[in-house]
Amino acid sequence: MKKSKETIKAKESGFFTILYNLFRSLKLTIFLLILLAILSIIGTLIMQNATRSEYIQRYGLGLYEVLNFFNLFDMYHSWWFSAILLILVINLIACSLHRFPGVWKQISREPSSDGLEDSMLKTLPYVEKVRAPSQAEAKAEEDIRSYLKKWFRNPRRMETESAVTLFSEKGRFCRLGVYITHSSILIILIGGILGSLYGFKGHVEILEGETVDQIFLRMKDQEVSRPIDFSVRCDDFNITYYDLPGEKEKHVKEYTSILTILEDGKEVLKKTVQVNHPLHYKGLAFYQSNYGTVYDATLGIQWSNKKEKVTFKVPEGVTVPVANSNNSIRVLKYAPQVHNFGEGVQAVLLKPNQEPRPFWLLKAFPKFDEQRRDEFLLTFEGASAREYTGLQVAKDPGVWVVWIGCGLMIFGLIVSFFFSHQRVWVRIPKGSGGEIVLAGSANKNQLGFEKTFGELVEGIRKKSS
Repeated sequence: MKKSKETIKAKESGFFTILYNLFRSLKLTIFLLILLAILSIIGTLIMQNATRSEYIQRYGLGLYEVLNFFNLFDMYHSWWFSAILLILVINLIACSLHRFPGVWKQISREPSSDGLEDSMLKTLPYVEKVRAPSQAEAKAEEDIRSYLKKWFRNPRRMETESAVTLFSEKGRFCRLGVYITHSSILIILIGGILGSLYGFKGHVEILEGETVDQIFLRMKDQEVSRPIDFSVRCDDFNITYYDLPGEKEKHVKEYTSILTILEDGKEVLKKTVQVNHPLHYKGLAFYQSNYGTVYDATLGIQWSNKKEKVTFKVPEGVTVPVANSNNSIRVLKYAPQVHNFGEGVQAVLLKPNQEPRPFWLLKAFPKFDEQRRDEFLLTFEGASAREYTGLQVAKDPGVWVVWIGCGLMIFGLIVSFFFSHQRVWVRIPKGSGGEIVLAGSANKNQLGFEKTFGELVEGIRKKSS
């Protein structure tokens, strides 16, 4: 029984060792980064979050079903994409934990109290010897100490029976640069996951002078309204065109919206929104996205048993009830020219237990609607245009986390590439005669340290002469 328990523990230990070795592998890191790069390219080529009809029109029904099965139409929110990011996070943590103890040991290791021994000279890459000066030992030590301060930190003194060793270093903590960079990547990934889980992108269209308190999110094949805890009013919308001589067609130069934020009926913020200059409020960003025109059609209705005609307004795309009846009418679209017959609107009557059928009303032909043979005659009296502004609305609670991670990454890269851990020993013999031994090492930028070490040797040689 005891042996079987030991065998199970050995197998478990072996399994966790294999798993740990897998996650701390640099090959796994490279594989995951290449995989994410390929998936990002795929996500760029395949339009994300479009409607089902758009995908079927582009790819066909069969390919659509395959791509939809793998959730490639919203891949950045898919479970498998989040799983890849999670594996990368675990991989970075495992790599850091595996290598960090050795690096920290090098950072925290203090020099031997015995000073610079002959056995160390065989392991250090830079060693030079200078003839000791004839002046007093204390004076030579003070001169060398003051010279070392110019290049490194205040030297540490170690004394033995035969010599005094001055040890100085700089850039000890630059070895942590790679771990700062690893941490920054983890922070960026965490920020991205926060944005994916709790952020959203939507849109809203606001007519001039109107106020909205909800936005619309696209959820696969439908749009879902989402209320917000404040209101947004479009005070004005302006379009600026390029002044191009000889060009009949107008080219848009810029379009802007003046938006006002309302809370409890009070104005709390007003800003002019331009492309790439959004309005930020309570974690939401309102970007200028598009614009358009909506027409308010004025219709006339005359009942067969009455002589007078009554007019009423129907905004484009809105259903309005017909007075004194159970019917409703909806204006589908306005056209400035209908087959050379002039202005007109396409409308549809919604009657109980009847299939709606669209028909045209023409301004130049008031009796055009008589062909329907209904109990009332509809006429199109005219239309007035109203501009609307289209706004993209985004919320990303992880954006500041990502920015912090990016700043930390820049700092980590600077520490990793532009600083190195440099150490220098200077052994001064006691008594007259003998040689001053200089030794040094650097974990990076060997050429730069070699130049610094050479200048240090020459400076001490001149002081000793």
